[in-house]
Amino acid sequence: MKLVPLDADYPRALCHLDQPPALTLSGPLEPGRRAVAIVGSRSAPREACGFTHALAYHLAKAGVVVVSGGAVGIDSAAHHGAIAAGGMTWCVACTGRGELFPEENHALFEHLEQSSSSRMIWPFPDGTPKDKLTPRRRNGVLVGLAECVIVVQAGVKSGSRNAITWARHLGRRLFLVPSTPWDQLYEGTLIEGARGGAEAVWSTEQLFRDLRLPPPDMSDPAAAWSGIKPLKRPLRKPPTQRQTYSDGPLFAVDPSTWSEDEKSVFSCLSMAPIQQDTIVDLAGLPTSSTLTALLTLSLKDVVVEGPDGFFRRRIAI
Repeated sequence: MKLVPLDADYPRALCHLDQPPALTLSGPLEPGRRAVAIVGSRSAPREACGFTHALAYHLAKAGVVVVSGGAVGIDSAAHHGAIAAGGMTWCVACTGRGELFPEENHALFEHLEQSSSSRMIWPFPDGTPKDKLTPRRRNGVLVGLAECVIVVQAGVKSGSRNAITWARHLGRRLFLVPSTPWDQLYEGTLIEGARGGAEAVWSTEQLFRDLRLPPPDMSDPAAAWSGIKPLKRPLRKPPTQRQTYSDGPLFAVDPSTWSEDEKSVFSCLSMAPIQQDTIVDLAGLPTSSTLTALLTLSLKDVVVEGPDGFFRRRIAI
């Protein structure tokens, strides 16, 4: 299956890329599904892969599509975790169809290509081999398809840091699994964390709360990878005496009181930031009417702006 940007089924989120690529797919993508990207080191230790497998497993169980790049290490753990849950995972390849990289994951790619729900996605012309640039260009597609990006153990010079750059460029929410300061192999995570604009992931339960997902069943033994089970950490409850950024709207939400313009504009938004001009196009309203509706929805605390010129839903309705 092939899609170009002008096709009705082409992922609208990829239209924010400077040069949206033609895609070759192993099957249709399901629009409207929440998708989370998980990337990280190819040389990650077993404990990190075990945490990633469990995290992807629980996300897939919650109906979230797990997006990754098919590399060994963290990417593979993410794909296999979603598969173990019977959920959906999308692998965005760094080659064109007909080429294979890495060869170690041939069985994984074959499984995804034959799957009735998970997908292989090739953002390059058929027969394009992997080179120094294809993984970086691939990362733009991988990040663009997701509402947020989770990075597990990034090296100083790594493709994971390139994915972080794409997340900042496209306005995607960014989560980092903290690494220890004495482990220089994954110092890239610490450097990116110090730059700001990223949120820490210290437990699966906390991430689910931040993403407004139902609490995961942490007792499910199928989430374990190669016998490694995630550490049990108590879920710290958010303070109840004050409103926090992720607590949702300050006021009761009653869409029946919204104007038709506000309803139209809100229907075009998702939990991932969308550029202002794109919202105008999707809403089909005059620019002034769209901007007025965005302002009113912001005042009602159901829409937030960030980064500048990008808007997203504060809550899912």
